[in-house]
Formats: sequence, C-alpha cells, structure tokens
Amino acid sequence: MDVLDPERRRLRILTWRARLDDGLGDARTRILGVLLILVAILGTYLMHAFANIETVFVASLLAGSLLGRWWTVLVPLTAMAVLQPLEWGTTYRGYAIGSMTGITFFVVSGYVFVGFLGRRIRPKVLFRVKSVALLTTISVPVTIAYDLWTAFGEWFFLTRPFGVTLSLMLEAQVPFTLYHVLSSLIFVPLFGSAFLFLHAYGWPTRTAERTASRPLSRE
Repeated sequence: MDVLDPERRRLRILTWRARLDDGLGDARTRILGVLLILVAILGTYLMHAFANIETVFVASLLAGSLLGRWWTVLVPLTAMAVLQPLEWGTTYRGYAIGSMTGITFFVVSGYVFVGFLGRRIRPKVLFRVKSVALLTTISVPVTIAYDLWTAFGEWFFLTRPFGVTLSLMLEAQVPFTLYHVLSSLIFVPLFGSAFLFLHAYGWPTRTAERTASRPLSRE
C-alpha cells in the first residue's frame, strides 16, 4: 500500500476545493448567484400568465455582467432546468419530444448567450448610474436578438411542419417581442440597481481581514 495515498487524496481534495472556490467566487458572490436563480425562477413563474414578461433574461444578464465565473452559465441553466419542464406541460403540451427538445435548445442557448454577452461587458459594470443605463440600453437589442433566435427555433420545430412560413412567424412574433422589450426595460434597471448595490455594499465577504471590496475586478 502506498503510504502517500492519504497525502495525495488530501492534495486532490484541496485542488478541487480551490477550483470550486475559483469558479463560484466568495461568499457574497455565491449568495448573489443563488438570489439571481431565485429571481429568475420565481419572477417568471409568478408572471407566467403574461406573455414574455419574465425575469430569466435579467438574471442571466446580471449573472454574466456582475458575477462572472461559473454563474454566467449556472444561473440560466439552473433556472431553465426548473422552468422548462413546466413549459412542456403547458405551452408545448401535445408536441413530440423531438420538437420540445429542439425548442428547449433554442430557449436555453439564448439565455446562455445573454449571460456570456453580459460577461463581455463586465469590466465596465460598476455601482453607478451609468452602469444601470448601460445594462438597460444593451438589453433592448439583446432582447430582440433573443426573440429572433427563439422565434426561428419555434418556427423550425413547431410551426414549419404545419406549413407556416418564417416570414409569417416573425410577423406574429412582433407583439410578443414588444412585450419582452417592455419586460427588459422594467426589470433590468430594477434588479440591476438592486444587485449592483448588494454586490458593492450589501455585506462583507468572508476574508481574513475585513477590507472594503472593490465593486468588480477583472478576472
């Protein structure tokens, strides 16, 4: 028996713990990540009766632009892992499993794209009015792009087999996109301001010395 086995196991555990800490961040970042997941799930579920009024978009955008790290993907994927099965039992009830899987890919990948786009602008996001304005301004074209992407997915997997043309599908999408843009214009500044404040001043992180943390830093 190798006497170094216990030491190797200890080093392996420490390595994985370091990777986990690097991916999830400090205590503040982890709490904010969980809160964003709850905002995405509860907000969308409570407003399910209103077409395209949802909070997964803003949660994904903030996950990338504010938290970064693994949260860029964890927030939208976790939220959709809870919400999408509900869609299968309501909106997409009666469709073949292949169709539901296809449209799910477009919906989930769209939100992940929003998260990565938020991560691209992360160095510019600080707790100030300009940052909230930046996120709100960016949310409009990104919302439109997301709706075009998912509309194409719905057309390809759901309506194309019934003879509906892509142009007709996009025309029918217009009022839903307007509602979605309105949703972004409401929730991005609302939750953006709240989470920017919490990230900058909400509570101290768990560190050896209690020093004032910078609002954001480059990774």
